[in-house]
This record gives sequence, structure tokens and C-alpha cells, in this order.
Amino acid sequence: MKYAFNDNGVLRDVVMTHPSILFVPSYAEKFIEVPDDAHNGWLWDGATASPPPKPAVTPEQIRADRNDRLAQTDWTQAADVPQATKDKWAAYRQALRDVPQQAGFPDNIQWPVKPE
Repeated sequence: MKYAFNDNGVLRDVVMTHPSILFVPSYAEKFIEVPDDAHNGWLWDGATASPPPKPAVTPEQIRADRNDRLAQTDWTQAADVPQATKDKWAAYRQALRDVPQQAGFPDNIQWPVKPE
């Protein structure tokens, strides 16, 4: 059994020991019993605990991430890089550029895998 402080629908100070053992009485009396799988930061609706929703990611954040990934591979296209290496990385780089055209963009991104 777990206990937690219900902070306006957000569980705080989730503990497995009765709160009266850990906290001063005036604070401990504000604890409620919560399911064993509950964690700090989870939402409480009065009967069930659930993880908070993932924050929305903006298209601009995805593009910034994509641009960082591209920048990390710029070296692969330098004049002194062997053509075989350039070719191997060119497909990856193009797949990164195509991320905004994916059907699930920006909520469901399938990032391409870097070549080895």
C-alpha cells in the first residue's frame, strides 16, 4: 500500500510507509491511500492514479532536433571524405530532411537510424 499527498490532483511525496511515521501530524493527516503503482507527479482523479500526459512537441522543436542531427553529420559530406562514406550518410541525411513530410508529423516521428 502507498500513500501520497494530493496536491490539487497531483500526487506528491508518495511513500510506502504510513505518513504518520514520516511526517508531522498536521501534514501526515492530509495523505491518502493510492495504488501501489502510483508515483510522484502522477495525476489523481479521486479514485485512480495515472501518469501525466506527455507534453506536446511543436513542429519547431522537431525541426530544431532534426537540424542538430544534420549538423552532427555535416562532416560526412566534406571534400576529403571518401565517396563510399558520403553515399552511406547521404540517405540518412535525406531521411532527416524528410521528417516534416512524415504522415504523423509532429506527434509521431520515426527517426531514421544512423549508418554504422
